[in-house]
Amino acid sequence: MRVIVGGVGYRNLRDHSVGVAVTDHLEWREWPAHVVVEDLSYGPIAVVQRFEDEAPDRRFDRAVFVAAVARGDGRPPGAVSAYRWDGVLPSPEKIQGSVCEAVTGVIALDNTLIVGRHFGALPEDVVVVEVEPFEHEAGETFSAAVQRRFEPLCELVTQLALDPAAVRRLPVAPLGGGFRPGAEAR
Repeated sequence: MRVIVGGVGYRNLRDHSVGVAVTDHLEWREWPAHVVVEDLSYGPIAVVQRFEDEAPDRRFDRAVFVAAVARGDGRPPGAVSAYRWDGVLPSPEKIQGSVCEAVTGVIALDNTLIVGRHFGALPEDVVVVEVEPFEHEAGETFSAAVQRRFEPLCELVTQLALDPAAVRRLPVAPLGGGFRPGAEAR
């Protein structure tokens, strides 16, 4: 089973850089040949092309995406939630909006997933690891809440890349994961 771990976010945007920081941190680790770790923050259309460029016999079977996403659903800053995305796409209007934002350079987890699924580039098995950001301004450091979660976050992403049983234990959920206070990944 080929697995790609992809960080999504903006560099130098405090907590919103956490997905990129995770992949930067993990890419230096020694991984089995079936696991690829890379920064997928170059925009949803380019991500589609990246996945489509894989030879048919080398396509990824699972993608593990990690990013900061402000959901406004009661998650405290630094909360981590992980789920298997159900792959259900939104309305055609929302898809079109996501494609338009992607073309204009917006880099966001939801857009990457929606555009990737819409164009059939993503594997069926998509794992999402989200971190609730606190700091939203330019800068190179995380907020204290996100910094405290960084090492456990890297451990979680590593486990999800290597352990199919850990993935099977995750809930299947729509984008956003249906977060319930107290239910975040530990």
